[in-house]
Amino acid sequence: MSVIALRRDEGPQLYQSVCVEKEAPLRTFAGDEVESDGGYEAGAVQECDRKYYCGACGLLMRDPVQTECGHQFCRACHEKVLKELMMCPSCVRDKEIFENGSVDTFEKCFSDRAIAKEILNLEVSCINPSCSWTGPLREFEAKHKMSCELNFQQCPFSVVGCTESICGGKVDEHVRDSVGHHLTCILRSLPIVGKEAVEGPSLEGRTGNGKEREPDKWREAAEGENSREELRVKLQTFENIVTVLNREVGHTLQTVLEQEHWIKEQGTMISQLTNKVRQNEKSIGLKDVVIADLQCRLEVLETSSYDGTLLWAISGVSRRMRDATDGRSPSIISPPFYTSHGGYKLCLRMYLNGDGLGANTHISLFLIIMKSKYDSILDWPFSKKVTFKLLDQRDGDNQVVSAFKPDTNSASFCRPQLSMNIASGCPQFVPLSHLRSNWRAFVSDDTMFVKAVVEP
Repeated sequence: MSVIALRRDEGPQLYQSVCVEKEAPLRTFAGDEVESDGGYEAGAVQECDRKYYCGACGLLMRDPVQTECGHQFCRACHEKVLKELMMCPSCVRDKEIFENGSVDTFEKCFSDRAIAKEILNLEVSCINPSCSWTGPLREFEAKHKMSCELNFQQCPFSVVGCTESICGGKVDEHVRDSVGHHLTCILRSLPIVGKEAVEGPSLEGRTGNGKEREPDKWREAAEGENSREELRVKLQTFENIVTVLNREVGHTLQTVLEQEHWIKEQGTMISQLTNKVRQNEKSIGLKDVVIADLQCRLEVLETSSYDGTLLWAISGVSRRMRDATDGRSPSIISPPFYTSHGGYKLCLRMYLNGDGLGANTHISLFLIIMKSKYDSILDWPFSKKVTFKLLDQRDGDNQVVSAFKPDTNSASFCRPQLSMNIASGCPQFVPLSHLRSNWRAFVSDDTMFVKAVVEP
């Protein structure tokens, strides 16, 4: 691969663009030194591909971009040319302005990273004529450009007017040899004696009456230099403080971003846990329903009988009678019982304040035939004799007994089509007056026992 010589005294030689020919807005000169806002400085090499050079500044492209019209520029050159010319200079040069050089086309561009990598891998030489260094462009930009001993730099006294550019290894020699010139520059930069220093002879040629005024001028110059030095120290201190603050702000910003990311992750985790909790609550609710159903079934199994006899213990009689009188709960239903295994499924319904003929005067007790899985093998209508008993809990001699024979023409004793048939039985089972007068015999610990017997 050919070595590209990077020199300060060479301008763009590959091809000249409209920008370079008219104004060269991207290059400025300071003495013998050339600085570029666009590409990397490189002399023209015959064997180097033209695609590596900017269409505006003519240098090796820095941060290359490619426009929609197919031309390539340094990013800084592209922005400046678009701002000043409002069109693609390569299109103008190639007389394609009316086809591809419109502003809309030129504004559409993208970074060409492949070309950027190829350019940084090109072999180049140092821009200082006396330096023999060669190597990749990326190494020149990263290391050698700033560390070259032959690199030209401004005089340390440039702040007071010295315009010399010195090779890096000869700065000390220049300072020693130009003491008088530098003192003259210092005097000219002082606001008090600057005018006289410019109009009068140089510091090296002053004689005669000027010697009487030299001590004052030297003193003022020294004081001015001391003030400048103090200002430079303060400025450097403030710059250091700003650098530290910028570093702290950057660290704080990074911490804030990390905290925001952590908070976002925690929010996502909380949402997931919330969804899991809701699912668990739903599962627990379903399990509670299942448990309640199982408990109900267990109670039914515990109280069910299969011999046609039901002994029904009714607790909380006083409260149930008040609810029946007030109409809140007029009736109560017993647990189911069976006449036999695979027999009729039955239950009782009691109205503690009466129903029908016994309303408000008697306790009414009815038999209900319930639908079961054995109904298809049973004889219908139901015709077995049923006997109801209100048991005496004191001596057993005062129990109330009532019996009835089912009416086979009644729908209450036909095969059930719904879960239960209509209740039928004894609407005047026990007079309320008889119950109240013998309360202690029939009700003990606020519990009353009723027995139902179905004949075999």
